[in-house]
Amino acid sequence: MRVSADLYQRLREIRLSLESQYSSAAPTVQDLVSIAIERSIRDWNNPEQQTQLLEELLAHRKAARSRMGQRNRDSS
Repeated sequence: MRVSADLYQRLREIRLSLESQYSSAAPTVQDLVSIAIERSIRDWNNPEQQTQLLEELLAHRKAARSRMGQRNRDSS
């Protein structure tokens, strides 16, 4: 699974903050991603949360598509 460099950096920062507190028992970046995916699936299966998750997903996709257009214009 690919994540943006910014998102990966934020995950690493979380991991490092936990490492200082939990040492070798600290969750890895992979653990953080796995839990986030599990929560997304749980929210999708919950009708009360699904609408909010869908709105976030669509907003994220719209922002990503918008940034793709900017990159194309910047490279011209």
